[in-house]
Amino acid sequence: MLYKRIVTAFFIFFMLLSIIQFTVPHIIGFDGYFNIKAADIIKKEGLIKEFPWAGHTILAESYSDTQFLFRVFLIPFTFFDLEFGAKIASILFAAICFTVFYFFLLKNDIKYAFFWALLYLFSSANLMYRFMETRQLPLAIALIILTIHFLQNRKYLFLGIISFAFVWLYSGFIIQLFIVLVYIIIERIFSRKFDYKIILYSFLGALLGLVINPYFPGNIPFLYAQVFKVNLLSNLYNVEWKPWTFIEFVKNNILILFYLIASLFILIKNKKIDRNKAFYLFLALFFLIYTIKTRRMHEYLIPFAILSLAFFFKDYSGNIDVKYLDLMKKAALASLIIIISVNFILAREEIANNTFLYDYEKCAEWMMHNVSKNSLVFNNAYTFTYLFFKNSDLRYTHGLDLTYSYLYDAEEFERYIGILQGTLKSDADYIIEDYNPDYLISGKLKQDVQLFNYIVKNRKNYKAVYEDEWCAVLEVK
Repeated sequence: MLYKRIVTAFFIFFMLLSIIQFTVPHIIGFDGYFNIKAADIIKKEGLIKEFPWAGHTILAESYSDTQFLFRVFLIPFTFFDLEFGAKIASILFAAICFTVFYFFLLKNDIKYAFFWALLYLFSSANLMYRFMETRQLPLAIALIILTIHFLQNRKYLFLGIISFAFVWLYSGFIIQLFIVLVYIIIERIFSRKFDYKIILYSFLGALLGLVINPYFPGNIPFLYAQVFKVNLLSNLYNVEWKPWTFIEFVKNNILILFYLIASLFILIKNKKIDRNKAFYLFLALFFLIYTIKTRRMHEYLIPFAILSLAFFFKDYSGNIDVKYLDLMKKAALASLIIIISVNFILAREEIANNTFLYDYEKCAEWMMHNVSKNSLVFNNAYTFTYLFFKNSDLRYTHGLDLTYSYLYDAEEFERYIGILQGTLKSDADYIIEDYNPDYLISGKLKQDVQLFNYIVKNRKNYKAVYEDEWCAVLEVK
């Protein structure tokens, strides 16, 4: 019976996610272009040990793939057209995540488990968009939920295995270990027990994942840079790591705030809390505070806010009069329909507004047929994933994360940002002086206006070799 429910839920999630994913024909977002192309290169050439494609970043100096297991998971999808394969992979991984969430609710005897799982999927248009990108996020969330399942059931060996796999999948394994520590602390508070095996297997699994690693020992300093220098510093440069404004925060988290308020209301009403409720409520509140600092933590806030409410409501519903409970069910169903409808529309709009990388297609294809292999192309960093996807035979100046360029050469990076923002005041052409590229590529979107103006200002140094309504390729004279 459980097996049938799980399989049925998986296919429902797969169909719902397919509808959202195929609202546009292209890969959604930025990361998917890089991830599927990297998987294709691994399929053909083996693990990527050097990264010459983003020359003015720390990746070119010392590369370690902290997500190589995710690229390996993508390899089967590279046997399709790469864009189609990336979209199918995104659907499959997201469907697995929501199915694992549903399974976890069932195993904890949570009533209306499918309702809570649907609420997770549709509570945030922003999260729906993030799940449509071909990223490791859905698998990371699924592993975190399985980690909690194994913690609850004292499946030590599985806990060690999943910790090992998490290290290979994503540098965010630190979040998993943090959740393990929170679980141990709360268990100690409520039961006075300390199960050392949880620590032993979790941390040993992670340690083995770091050491038994194709990138060892270079993965250790690279991981340190990724976590403590890139992810902390990148708030300065990358939008997805910046905090929302107050209005944006409320807009994107209004339902989540309601779930937390409802959990706190039930807590105050019952005047008691057990270990599980304390665990989920603490994590929800922790990630709420973290989300105020950086919008990326929104990805972890939502599942724990819903788990918190689901566990609080599980016991509270037994105290509600049957007549009122029936009304609450009808109101919840009506609310879910409204939430699904509104956020589906909002997610479609966000997806439709973020497919502009495809505007570079003709420029990228022109370079594929007319620019010599290993030529260096000066680019605005956000274009890298698409340009790399279209042509990995060329080298680009910037890519993947602006902080990688900042850590490579801070002074050079400040001049680069000055070019992109139109604030660099100098008669010298720092594109030539700092990079000496063979070609430049510039879009005609608002993101590239200042770069285009800078090129025009120094036009004596360049010759336009291709141009269309969306972008231009220039050769350095």
